[in-house]
Amino acid sequence: MSNRALLSTALAAASLWFLAGPAHAEQTVLKFWDNQQTESGLSVFQKEAVNRFQTENPDIKVDVTTIPYPEYQQRLLTAVQAGNGPDVSTVDQIWNSAFAEAGAIIKLDGMAATSGVKAESFFPGAWASANYKGGLWGIPFNVDVWFFAFVNRKLFADAGVDPASIVTWQGLEEAAKKLTDKAKGKFAIGLTGNKSEYPVVMTDSFIYSNGGAVLGDDGKCALTSPAAIEALEFYKKIADYAPAGILNAADEPMRELFLNGTLAIELWPALEQPTLDKSKIDWDLLAGFAPAGKKAVGTYGGWNLVVYKQSKNQEAAWKFVQFMTREDVNGAVVDLIPANVAAAKSFLAKTRRHPEVILEHLNNAKPRPLSPHYLEVSEIQQTMVQKILSGTSAADAAKAACTAIDGLK
Repeated sequence: MSNRALLSTALAAASLWFLAGPAHAEQTVLKFWDNQQTESGLSVFQKEAVNRFQTENPDIKVDVTTIPYPEYQQRLLTAVQAGNGPDVSTVDQIWNSAFAEAGAIIKLDGMAATSGVKAESFFPGAWASANYKGGLWGIPFNVDVWFFAFVNRKLFADAGVDPASIVTWQGLEEAAKKLTDKAKGKFAIGLTGNKSEYPVVMTDSFIYSNGGAVLGDDGKCALTSPAAIEALEFYKKIADYAPAGILNAADEPMRELFLNGTLAIELWPALEQPTLDKSKIDWDLLAGFAPAGKKAVGTYGGWNLVVYKQSKNQEAAWKFVQFMTREDVNGAVVDLIPANVAAAKSFLAKTRRHPEVILEHLNNAKPRPLSPHYLEVSEIQQTMVQKILSGTSAADAAKAACTAIDGLK
């Protein structure tokens, strides 16, 4: 072969190498941690999404770790402190502020602005849950609202009560009197008072619906405001129409009472609809309750995606966050409701009864207090609810709670 032919062959080979890239180019390995969705880890939909992301981004391999919820937050914190945390993970909305305050995660304002990721693409309360001290510290992934009012239509019909009447506090109280027959083991509403998050999100919803707050804009406790006290007093009043022993009752017994037809109203997030669809209960749902002239405001729950400060793959992590929250992916990957509004509309229309009611409640809902001490705030609120249900006045219990909350450091 002539020198010219050899040169031509070499140039052709070089051109092919340039176009195709190195045959054994290293992939970026992206460590993604998530709350365990099933016994095997991720749900089948999440696995499909990860595979799809890798297909769209062949230069990135996603290494997935799933951890059961009770262990998840501590495992994340321990890994980050040890310097071997993930590049990207889901975090419960109530953890987001603490991770930001600890300097574990990065602000995403710049990346979001450059990429065209905007607040209006997500539910307002979900977006608010990722904002702390003027910075955006996560992107909403999935959401739900505590609570929706699920009703047993047969029990309402038997009592001669229109379910629509309970949307006001006044209507709820009047209906509760007719729906409760303690001698026959019939009760109006499932409230919980045990040491758990359920009584917290329930009382938060009553407070929000009355125009109150748990923490004010200055970060100080707002539970002693007239709006909050009135809401807590109403919660205590309605507890008279709940099954006995709610001081120690968890959510699960209330669920069973609703499913066996002895409870007229149960307070659940929308994720319970598939369970009810499999039951024999003739059920319906409403957004919740509020004083006359006001709108029911639920308490947000859900997960945000965050990028870690110590990650060496922040650009790849941001690509993954964008992918998981974009409209054509978000609705196919979540186990709650998509945080992306457009994805949520399609998801709810296909999978839930009364999607318009759910969407309105999602748009009105507010996150739980944005505090780096949220878990302690929740514990204090749980104690407050137990005191109220045990006979302490709402004003006295709230005053003690505010003293404890404002003393947190």
